[in-house]
Amino acid sequence: MSKPHSLHLLPHPRSIVWSEGQFHLPAKGSIVLGREEDRAVIPAARKLQLLLSQTLQLNVPLSVGTRPSVRPVYYFSYSPLLPQQGYELHVGENGISVTYGSPEGAFYAVATLKQIIRQCGREVPFLQISDQPDFPARGIMLDISRNKIPKLDTLYRIIDFMADLKLNQLQLYIEGSPFAYESFPQVWELETPITGEEILLLDAYCRERYIELVPNQNSFGHMEGWLTRPEFNDLAEISEGFMFPKHMYDNDMYPEGLFMHPGTFHTENPEVLGLLGTMYDDLLPYFSSKLFNVGCDETYELGLGKSKATADSKGKGQLYLSFLQKIHGLVLERGKTMQFWGDIILQHPELIPQLPKDIIAMEWGYGAEHPFEAETLKFKEADIPFYVCPGTSSWNSLTGRSDNMLANLRSAAIHGKNNGAIGYLITDWGDFGHWQHLPVSYAGFVYGAGVAWNVENNLEADVAEYLNTSVFYDRSGKIGQLLLDLGNYYKLESGISRPNDTELSMLMRTLLHNVGLALKLTAGHFDHLEQYISEVEDRLEDLTLECEDAALVIEELRNGIHFVQHAVQLGRIKLLLASEPEKLNAALIRRQIKDLDILLHHYRQIWLQRNRLGGLEQSVSRLARLRAEYSKLAAELAETKAL
Repeated sequence: MSKPHSLHLLPHPRSIVWSEGQFHLPAKGSIVLGREEDRAVIPAARKLQLLLSQTLQLNVPLSVGTRPSVRPVYYFSYSPLLPQQGYELHVGENGISVTYGSPEGAFYAVATLKQIIRQCGREVPFLQISDQPDFPARGIMLDISRNKIPKLDTLYRIIDFMADLKLNQLQLYIEGSPFAYESFPQVWELETPITGEEILLLDAYCRERYIELVPNQNSFGHMEGWLTRPEFNDLAEISEGFMFPKHMYDNDMYPEGLFMHPGTFHTENPEVLGLLGTMYDDLLPYFSSKLFNVGCDETYELGLGKSKATADSKGKGQLYLSFLQKIHGLVLERGKTMQFWGDIILQHPELIPQLPKDIIAMEWGYGAEHPFEAETLKFKEADIPFYVCPGTSSWNSLTGRSDNMLANLRSAAIHGKNNGAIGYLITDWGDFGHWQHLPVSYAGFVYGAGVAWNVENNLEADVAEYLNTSVFYDRSGKIGQLLLDLGNYYKLESGISRPNDTELSMLMRTLLHNVGLALKLTAGHFDHLEQYISEVEDRLEDLTLECEDAALVIEELRNGIHFVQHAVQLGRIKLLLASEPEKLNAALIRRQIKDLDILLHHYRQIWLQRNRLGGLEQSVSRLARLRAEYSKLAAELAETKAL
């Protein structure tokens, strides 16, 4: 029998066999755990109970063991023949049965059944599903360090979102002070960090949904939040900061050069390991996971300052590896398995075989053409276990980069599976203020979850339909495609392809009189962008969302669109500054100031609904600087006119 045309499953299972007929879910009957040993799947049974109650208003009791007085409409049983996380779901004339290879397999079966029942109601088609994941670990990493620290309710919502998609790992990326280190209250006392007690709550919430909450603490580079403080500044490789090498940044964006605050540890200072050990002891006890991601990416100034002599004699790669091994020792002492970002060691592939064999490399890259195949092969050949870590392409984008996101996630899945990756981690960063709103990342979470579960059957997954039916409950059936289209405005930016960025996002972050970026776009480009985003905005009126946060989602989309619209007008102003300054006038700039004030006011209101207050002012600091530049320009233009 062919698949019913209206049934949509994501992640799509490994195998589905359809049969003629339907099972009518009766008002009476029980969820039955076949043996007492099956009590391990009570979380899955509870999830099924909740589903039946909320979706069909059926109050179905739970029974352990079979007996004549109990009608097993929904039956759970263990099979040692099935793999870990694997399950079989059978719907026939006698009811619905779930056979599982581990408790999480039963939970995933219910996640599939949830989609079926939500779409079919009480008339469930006869079918046989056999399913198991391609990647044992499938997760999301959220950046909680670039200003935006979610409230607990927001994180709970994301965890539930993950559970429905069969994701099983969550990492909260930490650099600076988004965590309340008990040994260093001075670091975070003016912030609103996540506390150890809150981590305990999150950890328990995750475990109930078979999600592992993995600690993630950068430990080598990206330490600006610590090394710019007087008490830790001496631990920096270059304490006074440094100018970023010109070949490593966009000269159009920073024509005067790019100054970087001290962010990389001086590896030869013994006090560094003492600091890291104390930080780890503050953080790790709150997590039940045996994994620990220590970061160690983008150590830009390594070997350029205090350790230059050692780097010149032994090599920068050896200097990096030596400190990585010391961190590995700290992690082992605390009973954890170490994960680390693989970008630096990949610059020295001859050293990869010297890595500890119990370490896990995290191979990241966020462009559509990132060489996952070649880079994962280097870890495979050295027998180093690894994850592939693509991204949502949400950051530095305002409203996403949809096509790049899909290509990046797809490539990571294909090459990760082919080369034997043990995990697939969808990263969601927040560089330069974390301006993108949460729904911008949803499409990446959904598609990534699909290909992480089963690559072959989910390459063409209908992300828009899942967003419509399982996330936003949109009766119009339009928000999914709207989100994807909203994230493709970047394709109208003169065909320019940038890693992790869009032209309009950069226009909002650069100085007003830095017109180099705007000169890459013409007035025609801005006209097309304005028309495109206006058409997307008009489509908001068609949406009929029924999710709990429906009103907030609409406001988030409006604000993201407003960001793009303001950036378009800013680009036009920069073009005039570069080529026809006589056409500028104070009234035009004052209108732009008013528009920015409205944008900022709306942004602040939205921020506080999902996120903590700490970090908000840092997030809008570049926008506040832009407003000041507008005001200065308006005053100059008014003065010129008066003369």
